[in-house]
Amino acid sequence: METTRRQQVVSSRNAIEGASISRIRLLSFPCDDAGYTSARMGGAQPADERGKLMSLVAVQFRSDALGKRVGYNVILPDEGEGPFPVLMQLHGLSDDCNAWIQKSNLVRHVEKLPLVVVLPDGGTSAYLNWKDAGRLGRQNYEDLIVTDISNHVRRHLHVTEGPWAIGGLSMGGWGALWLGLKHVDRFASIWAHSSKLDWQASQLQLSMLANPEDVDIEASAQRVATFDRKPVISFDCGVDDELIEENRAFHRHLEAIGLEHHYAEHPGGHTWDYWDDHVQEALVQHARVLGRSQGD
Repeated sequence: METTRRQQVVSSRNAIEGASISRIRLLSFPCDDAGYTSARMGGAQPADERGKLMSLVAVQFRSDALGKRVGYNVILPDEGEGPFPVLMQLHGLSDDCNAWIQKSNLVRHVEKLPLVVVLPDGGTSAYLNWKDAGRLGRQNYEDLIVTDISNHVRRHLHVTEGPWAIGGLSMGGWGALWLGLKHVDRFASIWAHSSKLDWQASQLQLSMLANPEDVDIEASAQRVATFDRKPVISFDCGVDDELIEENRAFHRHLEAIGLEHHYAEHPGGHTWDYWDDHVQEALVQHARVLGRSQGD
């Protein structure tokens, strides 16, 4: 029964042309012959305390945006037949697509939610498109997220067409806000934690960006404020976080332009304990908004 249900959620491996999908079964699950094991994922076992069986899928495919094979992880819902709405959950600057699995209890938090959670690998890109980086090749990370991975997920997983949700922490919080505000037709719910928002003041080489104006998130917000249909926007930051003033400034800007949003400050700093606590609030919003947007 479990095998049959999972096959309804993720396409048959043999049916996925040009991609490799490996089933990682957490806790007592064996891996398949593609070699993806918990050790390869950094030794992490995002355990359900009750020993409940859960599924994580590691995917590799060729991305046109980067001109090479790339990977992303997927957390599959435990219940329901689908199609499921999708949450794109982005990592921070020093991490990769495994971070939310290894360093938080995200797998457990989404166990009962009707969401497919996609965990892309954004490198250190700030989820922006960059000019051709010579020997590094194409570095179009915005396109990776909103086009390549999104299309791959739609083709091979039992998911809705959208709109979806997007979230993240630190650099990924920035990514969630800027991608969510730029692509309002694709994302109905945004929640960002501890976001790095002032890239103008950072050492980011703006001249290397394909579109340097992309880092002006205040201008993006002002554009969205004029739309009839707006995403649900939330963000938070710890009061001991060095990025708190950037988040406060963005909150003040959204208030000034009249763009409805939810902003919260909580005790804590730039830590996984903080993010693990507050991603649970984000998940409640995403499930509510996506349920409504899908007509449930």
